[in-house]
Amino acid sequence: MRMLAAILVIAALLGAAPVAAGQSAEFVVLRGGTPIGTHRAEVESVGDETRVHVSIALDVAFGPIPLYKYRHDSQEVWRDGRLTRLDSRTDDDGDILTLSVRSVGGGLRVEGATGVFTAPADTVPTSYWNPALATNRPLLDSQIGRLLDVIRVPLGPGRWRLEGELKLDIAYSPQGQWTGLSFRHKGADFVYVPRGLADNRP
Repeated sequence: MRMLAAILVIAALLGAAPVAAGQSAEFVVLRGGTPIGTHRAEVESVGDETRVHVSIALDVAFGPIPLYKYRHDSQEVWRDGRLTRLDSRTDDDGDILTLSVRSVGGGLRVEGATGVFTAPADTVPTSYWNPALATNRPLLDSQIGRLLDVIRVPLGPGRWRLEGELKLDIAYSPQGQWTGLSFRHKGADFVYVPRGLADNRP
């Protein structure tokens, strides 16, 4: 786990600018040190809106034998720092999940795998690119559409640990750019390495 923390610290220090209009954040996802796919966030400004496209593609295999496939694609629209619309589709190894979020009077109408409900207007989805995720705003699972009970624990400059229903370490640069992520799942360590660092790995 010390290696995971070191990668997050290095990534945070290398962040040079916030995720802003026209700027993409792209990570290579490592499982046990082996690349298994990518997670990319593309952000653009259109009028008074911020539009975000998030795409995740992960494949786990044993030699030539595929063991697991994950695909996630979502579109977000933000205005004045608040989410106004989200549409996502997830293929979790053959299980298809869809989520629709729309701004309504006083909140967000969420329609997903767990049903339909109204979330607080300042809710942040788990697409990770937005540093508001590390604040005390409500957190919405952007795959199944469920509010998560989490505790944010500061680990140092730009680094937080989320505990509770979502367990991970995440890092942002001083300017607010998402620079790293790590978690443990089913006995394996997963680390998000910025594309530039991953391309330079030996």
